[in-house]
Amino acid sequence: MPTRKIKINTLFICITLLAISSFGCNKLENLGSKIKPAQPPQGTVIAKIDDLYITLEQFEQEIQNYNQLTDNPAAQITTRDQKLSYLNDELIRRYLFYIDAKTRGYDQRPKVQEMLKNLDINVLAGQYMQDEVGNMTVTSSEVEDFYKLYKDQYQQAEERRVREIAVDSEQDAKDALVALLKGADFSATATQYSKADSAAKGGDLGFIKKGQRGADFAAFDEVAFSRSLNAGQISNIFKEKNRYYIIKVETIRGGQVKPLSEVWDDINKTVLFLKQQQKMQEITNNLLKKNKVTIYDDKIK
Repeated sequence: MPTRKIKINTLFICITLLAISSFGCNKLENLGSKIKPAQPPQGTVIAKIDDLYITLEQFEQEIQNYNQLTDNPAAQITTRDQKLSYLNDELIRRYLFYIDAKTRGYDQRPKVQEMLKNLDINVLAGQYMQDEVGNMTVTSSEVEDFYKLYKDQYQQAEERRVREIAVDSEQDAKDALVALLKGADFSATATQYSKADSAAKGGDLGFIKKGQRGADFAAFDEVAFSRSLNAGQISNIFKEKNRYYIIKVETIRGGQVKPLSEVWDDINKTVLFLKQQQKMQEITNNLLKKNKVTIYDDKIK
């Protein structure tokens, strides 16, 4: 079927690119030239196809790349027999195709040369970036400084367990509030007075976050999450749309800033990424001064 063919071709291309990347830039030398005898590479040679070599290290990287691209765990290559089968049925066949394609002069085709050039650019640029920023690290003080600067972003969302009494008239709300001020149980009063669906549960809404109920409950959120309304306290009467409300905050949880130890790894990755981006931008700016870049933006539609 066409869909299956597309998926197989895409997987083959991805594996090929990853394999070339893992083999190193030295394997890209003379991509467009005729095949030349190659010296045995460093590592353990497990196969030789004419003058081309496959090492154990290359093969293991190839298997790893394949498994990473395979979503189905059952289809991954793990056993020795599966590896030998892949070596013979896939990798060696690919080398044979490559040799015959070179013999037929495929590498002299304009489209192929363009693809090889693009591949050469991508691999060398990738290795360049790896060499320039791949060994960058983050110090403890950098992590700590970032945490202090953006501490608010690591604050856990506050949740409050709230009970509500929602009635249609202000008088009903006043009657319910008077009962509560006289010591009536909030749950029982909600069951008696409230017109909301939560009345059947004593007005209990469970734990909610600010904004969870939507834009129609802006006034509700303002009261329910007010710093002046603590756990165990009851609010005054307030109006939201066409109803009058009284609420009680039962419990408050969250709202604290996560400790540095809990977010250390995330911050370390963030700071490293930012440092790498800054370094690459500095390199780019310097290279722009040395190289002439012309963009024909009018050609882009």
